[in-house]
Amino acid sequence: MQEWRYLRRRRWTLEEVGRFWSSVTDYDDINESTYSYYRRFTNSFELAGDLVDHDNVTLDIQSRTGQGTAFWAERGYVRKAHLVDFSDKMLAIASSRLSEMGIDFETHLVQSFPLPFSSNTFDLILCYETIEHLSERDTLVSELARVLRPGHWIILTCPNLLWEPAHWLSAILDLHHSEGPHRFLRRGTLLSLFGSNRLEIVRENSTIILPFSSALSVSTNQFLESQLPEDVRQVIALRRSFVLRKPDG
Repeated sequence: MQEWRYLRRRRWTLEEVGRFWSSVTDYDDINESTYSYYRRFTNSFELAGDLVDHDNVTLDIQSRTGQGTAFWAERGYVRKAHLVDFSDKMLAIASSRLSEMGIDFETHLVQSFPLPFSSNTFDLILCYETIEHLSERDTLVSELARVLRPGHWIILTCPNLLWEPAHWLSAILDLHHSEGPHRFLRRGTLLSLFGSNRLEIVRENSTIILPFSSALSVSTNQFLESQLPEDVRQVIALRRSFVLRKPDG
């Protein structure tokens, strides 16, 4: 199983990440019916939609098939999007989707840092389930902070470390695609990375207690999320979502 191989390694390349995601043939098909997948978009929008201005120059880092850019663009938040991925196959799928939608965008195949953008370029950065796939996570956060304009926003989501065994089991049972190169991070590690790069956490929450897609599971999950306090959800929920701001000056 690929997950075990990467858990025993401290570092891997962006090229390896790209090769893995180019090998995933059913990404959109599987996620189309996966409740927890779309929650990364809807939940982060609930957190940040009233903070972020419309018509942003946007960076979607490890954009995969472009769903994140499409979600925010449909709501008027994207003037122009720059999609970065490590997989040319994923970028091709994203290009097709966004072209059909009439979104102004550029794609960038990146296989090493630094990112190919000037400092203080972007108004909004989307970083959905990306940080755990990069062994150079400190460089990633530093680069995102560099290319973000002062006073503007990063939407970052990632899985809770507690859920690593569930992802293993899902891949073994062929219920979902493998995660490939990755390492889920502790919340304390994330907070340290944000702090060392002067990124302010404006809002945060933890969601998805039950990741299943049946109507009963979804309604039960919604009840649990509404009743459990945030400190409990930080421990047991599947996904962490952060709204980060780069200070002025």
